[in-house]
Amino acid sequence: MTEPENTDKTVSAYSPFPIQGHRGDEVDLLEYWRVIWRGRLFILLFVTLSVLASLAISYFVLEETYQSTATLIPIKDESSSLGKLNGLIGNLPLPISIPGQGKNNIMTFLDSRTLKERLITKYDMLPVLYPDLWDSGKKQWLVSAPEKKPTLVTALQEEKIEDFYSSRQDPKNELITIDWEGRDPGYCARMVNHVIAELTFFLENEYDSNAKREREFVEKQLEKTTAELEYWERQIPDEKLTLSKISRERITAQTVYTELRKQLELAKISEARKLESFKVLDKPFIPEKPFQPKKLLIVALTAFCSTFIALFLVFFHNFLRTARQREASTPDFS
Repeated sequence: MTEPENTDKTVSAYSPFPIQGHRGDEVDLLEYWRVIWRGRLFILLFVTLSVLASLAISYFVLEETYQSTATLIPIKDESSSLGKLNGLIGNLPLPISIPGQGKNNIMTFLDSRTLKERLITKYDMLPVLYPDLWDSGKKQWLVSAPEKKPTLVTALQEEKIEDFYSSRQDPKNELITIDWEGRDPGYCARMVNHVIAELTFFLENEYDSNAKREREFVEKQLEKTTAELEYWERQIPDEKLTLSKISRERITAQTVYTELRKQLELAKISEARKLESFKVLDKPFIPEKPFQPKKLLIVALTAFCSTFIALFLVFFHNFLRTARQREASTPDFS
């Protein structure tokens, strides 16, 4: 009587990998290693060529960009004397703005369209934002019609400056970082300095001018009230102006005068104090090493990914080879 064929051989014939000594669902790691060892030359060649290609692209194709950075420390003058005046301010019938009680004006300005508009116009950045349309040699635009020339509005709408400039604030320590990226390291450092200069001008001349306008407004109102008070103090009762009317008008003018004097003193305090300022912790520098591309990281990632791709191709080739062997060993009953 003929013995039945070995079931282990039958199982191995239908397996993607010729596994010897198969036991149920156990995985023969040694057989996997044999597949990798047979394809070692392909894996080595594939990874080597991929790494060489990434080196060539990193050094000869990708453009090098530099980054200059500055770090700012916001300073808020929380004077105790102003805090003592908060109760007095609450009793005044006229609205008064309290310094230091508002948004972060530094970050608001750094993220504003106003700053970007000033940088583009003041420092002639359109050729930098659109280098493909600018002939640096002839100093003219490479456009077929004047209406196709880039404009300030176009640059703002397309957010071109975001490719170079960025600002952020750490929520923990409130440090503000200003970055500028570009091909010219010296230009990057100069533009960071320009951003700091524009921020300084805004805080010293434009933002503080709100307190100045408030103080000037109160002074004008106080002059009118003073003149009115002096007028009623000079009046003498007669047939048309009774003593009660003169007293009533003088008391009203005196009350308004007293409140305006209080508001004027507070407005002077607001104008004298810097509502918000900053110190430059880390000044911008001219970078010597490029910020992008990160060549070593590109090469490392290429080596890592290419190794997995090569392994996949080796196992896929072994699967196809095993499948062809299975089809060839299957008897044809037709």
